Amino acid sequence: MSNQGDIYHELWNPKSLDIRQPTHLFFIEPIEIGTSNTESLSSYLTRLAQEHCVTPKKLIMREIAPLIMGNNYHTEMQSKNVSTIFGNSDAKPAINGMREMTRSLVDALENLTLRQDLKFLSCLTWKGIIKERGLFRQNKAWCPLCFEQWFIKKQPLYEPLVWSFKDVNFCLQHHCQLCDRCPHCDSALKAIANSSRLGFCSRCKSWLGSEHIKNQASLIDDLETNCQKITGIGELIAVTPMLKFPPTLSDLMRKLQIIHFCFERVVNQDLTQFIALGKIMEQLKITLTQHQDKPLNLINLLIPVCDRAKISLAQFLSQDFQTLSEILFTNLNINYTVNQIIE
Repeated sequence: MSNQGDIYHELWNPKSLDIRQPTHLFFIEPIEIGTSNTESLSSYLTRLAQEHCVTPKKLIMREIAPLIMGNNYHTEMQSKNVSTIFGNSDAKPAINGMREMTRSLVDALENLTLRQDLKFLSCLTWKGIIKERGLFRQNKAWCPLCFEQWFIKKQPLYEPLVWSFKDVNFCLQHHCQLCDRCPHCDSALKAIANSSRLGFCSRCKSWLGSEHIKNQASLIDDLETNCQKITGIGELIAVTPMLKFPPTLSDLMRKLQIIHFCFERVVNQDLTQFIALGKIMEQLKITLTQHQDKPLNLINLLIPVCDRAKISLAQFLSQDFQTLSEILFTNLNINYTVNQIIE
C-alpha cells in the first residue's frame, strides 16, 4: 500500500514547472556574445525591430522611449526622429559607448526582453575605467565581405561591436578595409536611423555587401600596423562577460605598477632593452604618479603595454594580481616572486 500511496502522491503533487516569465518583447539572443565578434547594442536594437516586423523608429518611440524618458515622454514624440531620444544626431557613441544613455537603453531593453546580458553589447562595463573620448566612430563602418558571407550562408546579418571603434579600420578575417560610406549613394550612415535595416543603406536602401573589393594590396602594411590595436579591442570585448568581478580602476592601476616594476628589472638586467621599453616606461610612470584617478587610454597605453609585457590584454584584464605577476616574471625572465614584491 505504501508504494501505491507514493504513486498517488507523485501524480497529485507534481513538481512545479520551471516556466520563464513572459516578456514584452522577444527574448532574442545576442550574436557571438563572449567573442571578439560580439554584436553591438545598436545592431541588437535594429535586429529586435526586424524580428517584430517594425522599423527601429516605431520600436524606439512606442516601447523604449517611454521607459527611458519616464514622465518626460509624450505621444507626440512618435512623429519625431530617433535622435530625439539619443540626444545627438549621430547616436553612435551614446548607443555603443559608455554614456548614461547607454545605461538607460540597456536597462529599457533588459526590462522589455528580460535578458541580463545586453550591457556586454556596449562598453558600459568600462565606464570610468577606460577613456571614452575619441574611442568610438560617429557613424557606421562595416565589412562588405562579412555581410556577403553571412547572406550566402543564410546566417543572421548583424554589426559587431568592434566595428564601432574608431581605430578598427580593417576586417581581420577578410584582410580588407572597412567601408564607412554607402557605395551607391555615398552617404555616411548613422548607427540607428528611423528605418535602419541591417546590411542595407538607410538612405537609398541598397545592399551593402559585396563578393569582391577593389585591390587593396597597398593597404597590407596598414593592416599589419593596426592588427595589434584591432586584436586588443577584440580581446576587451570578448573578455568582458567572462570577468569574475566588476573591474575597478584601482585594480588595473595595481597591475600596471607590477608591469612597470618588471620593465625596470628588465632594463637593469639588460640596458639594451631601454630602447624598446624606455618610452612606454615613461608613459606608465606618468600614469601611475599623475593620473591615478583618471580613466586609462586603451589604444595608446593598455594595448602597447601588454604587447611589451608579452601578455594579452585579456590576461591583463582577467587575471588576478598574483597570477598576472607570475606570468610576467616567467615571460620576462625575472627572478622574483610575488611574496618578494608584497614584502
